[in-house]
Amino acid sequence: MPYYNKVILVGRITRDPEIRFTTSGKSVANFSLAVNRPARTDLSDDQQTADFIRIVAFNKLADFVKTYLKKGQLILIEGELRLQKWQAKDGTNRTTAEIWARDIRFMEKKAVEEDVLPKENSYSREEDEISEPQEHEIDEHDPDEPPF
Repeated sequence: MPYYNKVILVGRITRDPEIRFTTSGKSVANFSLAVNRPARTDLSDDQQTADFIRIVAFNKLADFVKTYLKKGQLILIEGELRLQKWQAKDGTNRTTAEIWARDIRFMEKKAVEEDVLPKENSYSREEDEISEPQEHEIDEHDPDEPPF
């Protein structure tokens, strides 16, 4: 019988990711994702709640996390659910659920551009109007000559 374990979450990073390295030098990134849950219909205050889910990324994906992700970004995580079991110092058995990420995608283009591109090359959806070039911005060259 085939098994299928796939989780897709969209949420905001709750704090900057922590990066660690294994003894063999491979990188491991850990962070939490706040995923909104709609309010229960039987509650009168209509408050939204959030689940805070631990995310783990390995190797190249961990390097991506280290370089590009920070607190507050809205991202999509695709991965698999893993249950980590251990024994606490007091002897009780503990279990933690976490998502081992396979793919991470940005859900807000503007946030990515602010961090990666210089301000003059960024695009804002609020600036959708196309303006005509000013006279001093027009490159005057001989139309018979190539533009390079």
